[in-house]
Amino acid sequence: MRWIALMIAIVVIAACGGGGGGGGAATVTLVGRVLSIETAGGTVPSSSVQVGAVSALTSADGTFQMTVPTGTAAVLIDTRSAWGTFTYTFPAAISGTVDVGDLWVGPGKVQVRGRVVSSATGQPIEAAIVNFAGRRATTNVNGQFALSDVAYSQATLTAFWGIVGNTNRTGFFRTDWTAAPNQAIAGVVTVGDILMTPSDDINPPPLPYNLWGRVSPTAQAPGTIVTLKEAGVAIRITTVNDDSSYFFWAGPGTYTIEFQKGTLTANANATINTPDEVVRRDVTLQ
Repeated sequence: MRWIALMIAIVVIAACGGGGGGGGAATVTLVGRVLSIETAGGTVPSSSVQVGAVSALTSADGTFQMTVPTGTAAVLIDTRSAWGTFTYTFPAAISGTVDVGDLWVGPGKVQVRGRVVSSATGQPIEAAIVNFAGRRATTNVNGQFALSDVAYSQATLTAFWGIVGNTNRTGFFRTDWTAAPNQAIAGVVTVGDILMTPSDDINPPPLPYNLWGRVSPTAQAPGTIVTLKEAGVAIRITTVNDDSSYFFWAGPGTYTIEFQKGTLTANANATINTPDEVVRRDVTLQ
């Protein structure tokens, strides 16, 4: 009888997970935005973001949130349109909530090439991390990088030129940059040299923008589509950041700025007289 009781106890312990070590696989929360390279807004129809058997549809403004296994390092975006699919990779999601940023999709794909060099010496910078449009690359010994499968549209370049990329490297200030005014030639957009300032340099790095501002109300501002127009023609499109700010780089000229989020809109005018002049325009959505 004692032997039978012992066997029953072993079965009960096994069924309970051996004393509390069970539970499901570890997960993390993945958030981000899928944006159209033609409008800088959410895709129509909504895109499907997939990680294995887990999927979620993007909202009207392109945002998504999903629970995925710990260690996830890639998502497949199905645009559910003729644009097809895009795969994006990122550092493995380990814990908590991981923001993968803006992942751009469009009717075409190009390679974005350039070189990262020191503004102090003119020498190439190896092992700099380059980010643009959701893609990531590392510079080689010659400071060169190539970002493949970057979303692109031959029909309009306004949103593409409005994307702000960045380069990061220990010992240097972060540098922000755009692809404007370069266009694709044989499937390649060449952005030329990107200058990085050493962190011990007495001169700070140049501003990555010369037209910027903040949008109110702060709670409604993020995701607002901002269009920069010259003589009524859109030349840049960007979206308002989580801190309610927006940024453009533009040459000297007279511009109008249009803001739209759903039914809320705003407008502003700006004149840039010289390339080194920084102009601020704050607006309130109504």
